Amino acid sequence: MAEWSVFCYNTLMLHVEIEIPHPVETLFLLFAAGGVVVWMTWKVPGQQVQASVTPRPTSAAPAEGEGGPDRQARMLALRSAEDDARRIRTEQTVLSQREEILRYELKIVEDAASRSGDGVSIRIAKEKLLSLLADERAAEEQFRQTLQEMWEAEGLSATVAVGSPGDVRVLWPVEPEEGLSALFLDAEYEKRFGIPHHAIDIPVAQGSAIRSAADGVVDKIVDNGLGYSYILVKHDGFATLYGHASAFFVAEGDHVRQGDVLAASGGMPGTPGAGSLTTGPHLHFEVIVNAERIDPLTVLPARPEVHQGRS
Repeated sequence: MAEWSVFCYNTLMLHVEIEIPHPVETLFLLFAAGGVVVWMTWKVPGQQVQASVTPRPTSAAPAEGEGGPDRQARMLALRSAEDDARRIRTEQTVLSQREEILRYELKIVEDAASRSGDGVSIRIAKEKLLSLLADERAAEEQFRQTLQEMWEAEGLSATVAVGSPGDVRVLWPVEPEEGLSALFLDAEYEKRFGIPHHAIDIPVAQGSAIRSAADGVVDKIVDNGLGYSYILVKHDGFATLYGHASAFFVAEGDHVRQGDVLAASGGMPGTPGAGSLTTGPHLHFEVIVNAERIDPLTVLPARPEVHQGRS
């Protein structure tokens, strides 16, 4: 009986060894992961962090009861991570549509050549597009560069358009005689280019005068050569952005009145200011209120037949 008890005891007292590679590093990672979880889910008295709701960055101090600078820092960090993830997805989508976009822009150039003759600028643009169609790496690099320039413009405009704008009313910076080639959040535009469109595109002849939509101060002029170039004007509590500019006639810091000429329009693929994501000769027009881009048609005078698009 005693021997049977010893046998049972030895059977139950199994010796189990688990080999963990790099135990020190593993333990450190576990502690780090736990710290991040605790940090992200820590609650301020009377508040609960909502991961799905994150405010735009603002220079104003948080109001009493908003959780103070620690909570604001966590929310801004989360917003930054969400923006990074969004941009990665956008870049992947645009690059996957690289060939379709280039062929669409090549058609724009060929149509221009058929209407006005095969000029030097049109011939150079056509050769450039054909070269990018044949060189996938160069095309992807150019698309990445244009996306980066557009995101920088988005960030700049968000920091300028803060405050209490009151009743926002603007005039057309160019006359929409041919309607619009892309609406705000235009589904057709996003399908073609792979990015959401937070503006309206107004087709006008290359080199047309771009006029200030309201009284304001020229806050930023960005000339990216053959990349995406634009001008940003700060108004009373809001801002306007004029994209695909091919030349500038004002300087940063200039005070402008509504209707003053700011720049010359562009948008023809392969020309100054156009970048690699363009619907042809046009003005890309944004209105930014409280760091958010809004539909310009909600603050512009009404125009009949505003959307005709491009084939």
